[in-house]
Amino acid sequence: MVKLTEEMKKSINEAVVFLGTASKDGIPNIAPMKALKVIDDDTVVICDNFMLKTLANIKENPTVSIATADCRENPFQYKGVAEYHTEGEWFEVAKEIDAQFNKVPNGAVVIKIKEVYNVKSGEDAGKLILKDE
Repeated sequence: MVKLTEEMKKSINEAVVFLGTASKDGIPNIAPMKALKVIDDDTVVICDNFMLKTLANIKENPTVSIATADCRENPFQYKGVAEYHTEGEWFEVAKEIDAQFNKVPNGAVVIKIKEVYNVKSGEDAGKLILKDE
């Protein structure tokens, strides 16, 4: 299990993030996400409000990537494995997240972070920072 730092959690919680997915055939998709929250040291919940290609990809291939919009202030890329929930504990968490936007989600994408990379420019760009052992 990785243990996200407070800076990493803040980078996800406070920015628009881009969720990258790919179909089982490797066709990529990327979409901006704002209705989300870091739940603990390695788990992010994203609300499914408008997912079409993203959700289809997650169901075919659960490996995902998250990058924050501002690489200067939030210099991280996260890679993990996603699960989709339309009921239960995770769906309730998504409903709480979406309440701030006066929405009810279609479901919850729960991502277990497995790797974190530096994306800040410079000689450490692209380097692995954390890895699930």
